[in-house]
Amino acid sequence: MNRLLVVVDYQKDFVDGALGYAGAERLEQPLLEAVQRALAAGWKVLFTRDTHADDYLNTREGRFLPVPHCIAGSEGWHLYGSLAQFETMDNENVAFVDKPTFSSMDLPGAVEALCGGEPEEIALCGVVTNICVVSNAVVLHSAFLSSTITVLKDLCGTSDAALGQKTFDLLAGMGYNVI
Repeated sequence: MNRLLVVVDYQKDFVDGALGYAGAERLEQPLLEAVQRALAAGWKVLFTRDTHADDYLNTREGRFLPVPHCIAGSEGWHLYGSLAQFETMDNENVAFVDKPTFSSMDLPGAVEALCGGEPEEIALCGVVTNICVVSNAVVLHSAFLSSTITVLKDLCGTSDAALGQKTFDLLAGMGYNVI
C-alpha cells in the first residue's frame, strides 16, 4: 500500500517570522511525531515550502499579501524547529516541493516520483489551513482521482480559527476526509 503524508509549509516565517501567529509553535511536536510515525509505518513524506524571490511584492500574491516572507534560502524559508532536520537528512522516503505560491502544479509530479505513481492514500497537515493547506488539497484531489485524501485537522493551523473551521467544512463538503 502506497501512502503519503504531506506537511504543508511548516516554515519559520509561518511560525515565528514574518507571518507567524500565536500557537503555531505548538504544532511542532505533533507534526514531528506524525512524520516519524508515517516513516516508521512505510509511508512517504513530502514537505512543501513556500518559496519566493526578492521580487515577491511585484507578484500577484505579493500584491494580495504584501508581507515579504519565505524568501528562498533565508532563515524564514527553512522548516521550523525539529522538522528542519529533514532538510539535511538523506532519506529516499522524504521529498520537498518548493512552491512559488499557495500551491504548485509541480506537486503531482513530485508525489508520483516519490511514490512511484498515484498513492492509495494522502494525508495533509500544516499551515495555513485556509490558504496553503486547502490549495494543496485541491491540487492533489484534482491530480489523483483514485486516492483517498484526508486532512488532519488537529495537525493544521491558522491564525483565524473560525476561517479554519469553515475551510474544514468546505473540504468535508467536497469529499475529503477531515479527521
